[in-house]
Amino acid sequence: MTSFGPPSGNKLRLPYGLVLKNRLVKSAISEKLAIDNLPVPSHLRMYRTWAEGGWAALITGNITVDDAYLGTIGDVALSETNMAMALEKWSAWAQVAQGHNCHMIAQLSHPGRQSPIGAGKKRFFAKNIAPSAIPLNLGDNLIACCASAVVFGTPRAMTQNDIDQVIAAFASAAKMAFRAGFQGVEIHAGHGFLLSQFLSSSSNKRQDQFGGSPKKRCEIVLRVIRAIRDQVPATFCVGVKLNTADVRDTKEYDAMIRQISLIKDEKIDYINLSGGSFEDPKVGLPFVMGDQGIIYFMQPQMFFASQSISPTATLGCATQDPFFLQASHDISSKFSDLILILTGGFRSRAAVHSALESGACSIVGIGRPAIKYPDLPNQAFSQESS
Repeated sequence: MTSFGPPSGNKLRLPYGLVLKNRLVKSAISEKLAIDNLPVPSHLRMYRTWAEGGWAALITGNITVDDAYLGTIGDVALSETNMAMALEKWSAWAQVAQGHNCHMIAQLSHPGRQSPIGAGKKRFFAKNIAPSAIPLNLGDNLIACCASAVVFGTPRAMTQNDIDQVIAAFASAAKMAFRAGFQGVEIHAGHGFLLSQFLSSSSNKRQDQFGGSPKKRCEIVLRVIRAIRDQVPATFCVGVKLNTADVRDTKEYDAMIRQISLIKDEKIDYINLSGGSFEDPKVGLPFVMGDQGIIYFMQPQMFFASQSISPTATLGCATQDPFFLQASHDISSKFSDLILILTGGFRSRAAVHSALESGACSIVGIGRPAIKYPDLPNQAFSQESS
C-alpha cells in the first residue's frame, strides 16, 4: 500500500487554536444507531476504533438540535427535557478519542422540510418547517411525487419566533457539546437541510431580513455562528458545512461565493465543502427499503456518492477526481486565508495528495472509505516512515 506522503501528514493549527496532527479527518456519516435520540455503546466502539486509527478529527453524523424534527430515525438529538442524561451519554461518546490526539467534532443540524414522517417527536400531522412553504421536488414520476407528498409533505413557512428558536437550539446544542468534552462543532448548512434551505434561492422565497439577496439568505447562518460563539470558549472549534454550487450556473455560483465571503468573516475555523441533496436529480430517491418494509432515509452525501462510485472502487484505485474539486480550487484561490475541508469522492492516495499539494483544500474529509479502512491514516503514515 503506498503512503500518502506530505502534506497529508503535516500538522495544521486552525484559526482559533485547535491543532490537527495531520490533514485527514473522518467526515460525517449517519450512524442511525441512537436509541431515544441518545448515543449508545455502538457509537462508542465505532468512534474509539476510528480514534485509534490515526485520524486527526472525527466529525460525527447528524446531531439534530431539535428532537421534534429528525433527519432520519436513529439520529442523535438534543432534548430539552432530558439534558442530564444527554450530558452523560454525550460525555461518554466524546471521551473515546482521549489519549489518541484525535479531536471530536459534533455535527449539528436541523432537517427542516427534509424530516420524514415519523422521525422526531413532532405531532403526527404537524408540518415540517422551512424558510418558505415549498415542498421537496423529488422528481416527476408517481413514486417521487407520492414520497414528497406523503413522507415529507408541504412545510410551513417559519415565523420570526421559529427562526429565533432554531438559532437558540443550535447554540444550546453547541454548549452541550462543549460541556460533554467535544473539541468543536460543525454547523450543517449543506445537503438540503434547514440552513441550506435558507441559503438557496429555490427554497427561500422570503421577502424579509432572511430572504431575497444572497446576503439576507445567509443571515440565519451568521446568527447561528454568533449565538454558538456566545456559548463556548474562544478556542472551541466552529466549522460550517456548505454545499457547492454548479460552476455552470453563474447566478447560483456567484451567490455561493458571496455567502462564503460573509461566513468566513465570522469567527469560524473552517468551511467543509460537500454537495448533494434530496432534490438532486442525479441521485434518485433518498431512501432504501430495509427489512420488514422499513424505510431508511439516507444522508444526501451518502446517496449522492453511491450513485457516482463503482462498488468495486477502493482507496487504492482511482476512477475519477474527488467531487467538487473544481469548486474547491476556485474558492481556495479567492479566499487564500480560508481553511477548507474537501469531502467526497476521494478514492486514491494520489487524489488526497494532489488536492492538498495543489492548494485546493487544507484538509481532506473521508467518509465511507473510513468504514472499510478505519486505521487508514496509521497504515499510510507507517508506510511513509518505514
